Amino acid sequence: MAVQLKDKKFGTLVLIVLFGVIAGALMSELIKLIPVGDNVFKTFFTHPLEFGLDNIAVNLIALKFHFGIKFQFTLMSIIGVFLSLYFFRWYK
Repeated sequence: MAVQLKDKKFGTLVLIVLFGVIAGALMSELIKLIPVGDNVFKTFFTHPLEFGLDNIAVNLIALKFHFGIKFQFTLMSIIGVFLSLYFFRWYK
């Protein structure tokens, strides 16, 4: 029987989701290493969807710096999140 969400800590949920993203990204990279060429299966699971801020420049006369953040999702990373959330449901 699953434990109620209100009985679980929010920090644990964040760690589980982060673990799911990392595990899914790892699986995506492992699928990219399969030496069968570029087929539909490989492209479907490993093609990234990217968004974010890239190369933002701030010039303060005496100080100039660049920063940016980019998020990259693949289907495998989304599957990893859902699998980790499914296992989190049964975590006590």
